[in-house]
Amino acid sequence: KDEPAIWGYDLLNEPREENYIYTPDGGLDWNRLAEKIAKAIREVDPDTPIIIEPAQWGGAAGFENLIPVDVPNVIYSFHIYSPGEFTHQGILNIAGTDLAKAMEKINIRYPGEINGKQYDKAALDASLKTVDEFVARYPVPYYIGEFSVVRWAPEGSGEQYLRDVMELFEQRGWSWSYHAFREFQGW
Repeated sequence: KDEPAIWGYDLLNEPREENYIYTPDGGLDWNRLAEKIAKAIREVDPDTPIIIEPAQWGGAAGFENLIPVDVPNVIYSFHIYSPGEFTHQGILNIAGTDLAKAMEKINIRYPGEINGKQYDKAALDASLKTVDEFVARYPVPYYIGEFSVVRWAPEGSGEQYLRDVMELFEQRGWSWSYHAFREFQGW
């Protein structure tokens, strides 16, 4: 409370639901735990924003099951790395290999067909439908806490992807943070 260095309380980064129980007694799913934590924070600090991501690893699809908390000054957040086959290409399979050789095998381009589906700005826009519906019901601030693409994505593809997602965020008036400065050499 009253700590100027604290901009907001992000309750949990990329919460999960699948066979995941957040309390030792096994009693709380993510929605109920988020509500409990938010109310406990408000008992001590009535002003600092509380940031809540949906389950399903903080992805946009998680808004289908997210239950808004009944406390003031909440910011809902999510992460976008869709399609993961593009944004994360090579992260798990380049260790100890020459990057040029790895890219000969990977080389997934955006826009284009990725894993049997066409991805472009329109497809990314459509992937935000669940969030748009949630926003329409609960008009509070929204924040994209993470998005990125591997730095070795084919030339032009990464830049186009980042331009497209940032334009979609800006069109909606959402705040965003690029992930992640000096956290992993791949971004």
